[in-house]
Amino acid sequence: MKQEIILELINSANRCECADFIEGDPVQFPHRYSDRKDIEVSAFISAWMAYGSRKVFLGVLDRLHRMMDLAGGPYRFIVSGAWKETGQGADVCLYRFYKWADFGLLCERLVNVYSRLDSLEDLFVPGEPLEKGVLTLCREFDGVNGIPVPGSTSANKRLYMFLRWMVRKGSPVDFGIWTRVTPAQLLVPVDTHVYATAKSLGLTSRCSADLKTSIEITGKMAQIWPDDPARGDFALYGSQVM
Repeated sequence: MKQEIILELINSANRCECADFIEGDPVQFPHRYSDRKDIEVSAFISAWMAYGSRKVFLGVLDRLHRMMDLAGGPYRFIVSGAWKETGQGADVCLYRFYKWADFGLLCERLVNVYSRLDSLEDLFVPGEPLEKGVLTLCREFDGVNGIPVPGSTSANKRLYMFLRWMVRKGSPVDFGIWTRVTPAQLLVPVDTHVYATAKSLGLTSRCSADLKTSIEITGKMAQIWPDDPARGDFALYGSQVM
């Protein structure tokens, strides 16, 4: 990697990874809470919803969180069964390709996990490859619209963004409340913008934004941040080199 590209990525990460980033990002919603379980549930639902028009999905997430707060917060909303009483028909559109039935199934699977485990983190085994934990997580939510099928070769952008939020430490944006996964294991969440930026910088030669592309880009970011390659997400998001 050329030195000027490295410097641009470092400068870009420094510009973007700040408290001001939170307001316009779905990570703003888990930042409303201090309880670990509320943070985790809010983050998982917020990441699940984060596609398409940012303005629109942030509005939908705001309404969902207001609903959850009336039940005592995101975690209480899930485990108390309050999600069954939204007053919305199953086939009513929630957002784009999501219906209220999809949200209900997501909540049902969360109930199933929390009836057995203290945290979604418990699906990950320390020291095992990250992909094994991701596979287990996807199996828990198999059939839920918006969750990749187990073993998918897609980039899983929203899932890896959720993991970034939970795992990275010492960040004004990410929470770092999980310990079973290390920051060094994370992949850079790849969407269309991140892929286009990485492609323009010569960080990937692949022709689509799939899981292999995410792995390739993460390898390049690890040359700069070997213990924290997912910081490259901020670097590529804010890069002014296109």
